[in-house]
Order: sequence, then C-alpha cells, then structure tokens
Amino acid sequence: MKKLRVIFITLLVVLIFSVLAVAQHEVELYTTSWCPYCQMARDFFHSRGISFIEYDIEKDKAAAQRKQQLDNRNGVPFAVINGRAIHGFSEAAYERALASRP
Repeated sequence: MKKLRVIFITLLVVLIFSVLAVAQHEVELYTTSWCPYCQMARDFFHSRGISFIEYDIEKDKAAAQRKQQLDNRNGVPFAVINGRAIHGFSEAAYERALASRP
C-alpha cells in the first residue's frame, strides 16, 4: 500500500510540473480560417496541450498589421513562440522554439 501511495504521489508531482511547464509557453498564432497549414498548426498546439492566442488576419485588421510588422512576408501561419518568429508550419521549428524558455 505504501509503495502504491509513493507511486501515486510521484506521478502527481510529475503531472503538476508538466502542466506548469506547458503553461509557461508564450505562443501567438496568426492564421486564416481556410488555410490547411494553419489548421495543422492549431492541431500541433492542441495535441500537446499548449495554449496559444490565435489571430485571424482576415478578420482582425490590427492583427494583420502586427503580423506585417513582425514578418514582412505574405502567408500564414505565422507563429511567435517564446519570442521566436516562425513563418509557415514546421513541427521541427515549433519544437525548437518550445524547447527554449521565454
């Protein structure tokens, strides 16, 4: 019984630290509603439980202007992850940016 309790407490601590680590990421995602790569980006963050702020640049003119200031290239998705700007969808680039802390 003691061994089971120790395992449970250990798992609980790991879970808490995992949740806190995920919550610390700063992610902004500039998208459009029809873009398949934008959907892939959304799915990437959702599947990992990473919260993000999404801006649809076709519906939000201020967001479109911010995106243009941050990334002078056309196209979406555009992500800012922990301060790192990433044009397009790339799991590898997203993972690298997530590995760096804000």
